[in-house]
Amino acid sequence: MIADDQIVICGSANLNDRSQLGDHDSEIAVIVQDSDSVNSYMDGRQWRASKFATSLRRQIFRKHLGLLRPQNIERPDENFHPIGIPNKYDWDSEEDRKVIDPLSDDFQSFWNWRAKTNTDAFGKVFHPVPSDEVRNWKQYDEYYSRFFGQEKGDKEKKKPSLYKIGHVVAENFSQGEQGVREVKEVLSQIKGTLVEMPLLFLKEEDIAQEGVSLNAFTEEIYT
Repeated sequence: MIADDQIVICGSANLNDRSQLGDHDSEIAVIVQDSDSVNSYMDGRQWRASKFATSLRRQIFRKHLGLLRPQNIERPDENFHPIGIPNKYDWDSEEDRKVIDPLSDDFQSFWNWRAKTNTDAFGKVFHPVPSDEVRNWKQYDEYYSRFFGQEKGDKEKKKPSLYKIGHVVAENFSQGEQGVREVKEVLSQIKGTLVEMPLLFLKEEDIAQEGVSLNAFTEEIYT
């Protein structure tokens, strides 16, 4: 946990009763309060942030957003040293300025745009589930089941799989080399690791209803 770009709590505890009540799982953590501060921003206003906390938070945000500069093994820099030698953070770089204020409207817009861009690209190429494009079982069959056969259940009722799970849904692209170029173009839009939480997945179905018939997906998740 990084609070206000000033305090870092790093450890094994999760935000649940098992970790937090104190009478179940054993946990360990450290609190880091760096007395060395730097000029920063918070919600559009000037802010004195802890050098360690804000650099850690910015580095993590940049990783999720795809803003870390690539490293070239043939051109090592200060951050190629082994553990024990602190990394050098590129203060005031273009990438750093994009994540300096986590509460600004510009940052929130950029964060949401990157998540949607990545999600849409993954969706077009791979048709992963859960997905907000799937809000009922009919859409589930159209979006997912007709491409990827179920791995569990009665073999006689098993749907033949058009593609292996995790492979490109080729119907969305042209054939041959043109299709390969189209796939590469879509995948090139993905930066970092950020995607949207599919909060609308099966929104129109009561999947917790007692006695509801389960397919292989819901059986694995909910039973």
